[in-house]
Amino acid sequence: MKKFSKLFLSCAAVAAVTAAVATSAMAAGEISAEYSAETASLKITTKYTADQKTLLIVPSSVSLDKVTADDVVQIDQNAEIVDVALPADLKDGKYTVYMGGDGQVYSTNFKVGTGTDEEYIVGDSNSDGKIRTGDANAILWYTVDDKAVEGKSFNVGKKIVAADGELAIGDSNKDGKIRTGDANAILWYTVDDKAVDGKSFNVGETVTGQLAE
Repeated sequence: MKKFSKLFLSCAAVAAVTAAVATSAMAAGEISAEYSAETASLKITTKYTADQKTLLIVPSSVSLDKVTADDVVQIDQNAEIVDVALPADLKDGKYTVYMGGDGQVYSTNFKVGTGTDEEYIVGDSNSDGKIRTGDANAILWYTVDDKAVEGKSFNVGKKIVAADGELAIGDSNKDGKIRTGDANAILWYTVDDKAVDGKSFNVGETVTGQLAE
């Protein structure tokens, strides 16, 4: 498998995947991955169709624009990708699965090992356990260039890996994107420190998982 991975890398497959991710909107809910420690494998379920599906698995801590041969856990291209063999000595940690083939790129996470789950509140951008107007401001700073702003956006954009998938901190309506509407949802919530039907979306909900560093 390592030779296979390096062959694909030498043919710029990873570059193609990362370029697609950079230019495509990430869609939520279209793929899921279930890891089996017993068989060192991954069962992938997809809801989209494509003539050829491309798969890339890397540690969640690795930025897509910095992926190297040593980072690649698995890479493949086929009409259907369901059962994926993984290295038997795969280290404990969080991993991200990227798949595409229909003009969009989809992603989900899985974890190896137990780790320690923590509770996160949707809308709590700085993870202080409270939802305040400053959390909305952090999202607005992030949306300027769709990336973190040191000292301004706090934890916005970081991913929480949960049992049923991933959620980016700052994604108040869980649509897979961080936009000004997510900040507005927080402001609606702060009016009376409670959810406002049709306005605050998922703000205030608790998500249990692990932060992908």
